[in-house]
Amino acid sequence: KIQNYIVKNMLGRGSFANVYKAKCKKTSQVVAIKMIEKKNLIDKDSLQGRVRTEISIHSRLKHPFILEMYSFFEDELYIYLVLEMCENGSLSNLLKTSPDFFTEDKVRQFMQQIVTAMLYLEKHRIVHRDLTLSNLLLDKEFSIKIADFGLAVQLDDLNEKHYTMCGTPNYISPEVALKSAHGLEADVWSLGCLFYTMLVGTPPFDANDVPKTLNKVICADLFIPFSVSTQAASLIRALLQKHPNNRCKLSQILEHPFMKTQIVTLHTKKVLIVL
Repeated sequence: KIQNYIVKNMLGRGSFANVYKAKCKKTSQVVAIKMIEKKNLIDKDSLQGRVRTEISIHSRLKHPFILEMYSFFEDELYIYLVLEMCENGSLSNLLKTSPDFFTEDKVRQFMQQIVTAMLYLEKHRIVHRDLTLSNLLLDKEFSIKIADFGLAVQLDDLNEKHYTMCGTPNYISPEVALKSAHGLEADVWSLGCLFYTMLVGTPPFDANDVPKTLNKVICADLFIPFSVSTQAASLIRALLQKHPNNRCKLSQILEHPFMKTQIVTLHTKKVLIVL
């Protein structure tokens, strides 16, 4: 129950939930608590269903690059998700405050971690559907933690498709923007958008307003600046193919020339890998 925690400052605010830093009175563990106000979900069965799905999916995930959900509970007013605390905020904030941090070597390291976590999700037939820089958090070691499974779906099989238009405009795939069938390949497109944004500083299909952005996404209207290396540009193109079947498979990404390197930070310690 919430009385077991000392709730501190707010870390983030959303449409239906706020996230607070908190400390467990019994163990002194510092956590993040996502508090979802129930009155926001009243008479919105689909939203209540989404929260239940988020808990069902997220609570079962255990991976070094996925934000851990320690527990969940509810009272009359709120549903509470007790989450791993990420001291260094999001990749989105880091890009705003320290754009020079994102060298190709650093981006390669982040990509290694993100792809490793995505392969784990694929193995468990989970499509995240909202992979954005804001949903990639950084722990005290600056390791990636994929967060916010509020739009995630569990597939019955890897070829299952969904039709819901959801996600963040700068990161959604052409098939999602068109409300047509989408599956695991939609997350690969989002990964391409993440990759491009970390290297260039702005999303690949950014425009003045949402309709213009979605139009650029649907047309796969891609321009890669000359500042991006040949190998990185090659991977961007492989990920941002308009037709989902033409996109690089998740299992192939770590074999791409850009991703091949000797030192790979797979956990909080550096591991030497012979590739």
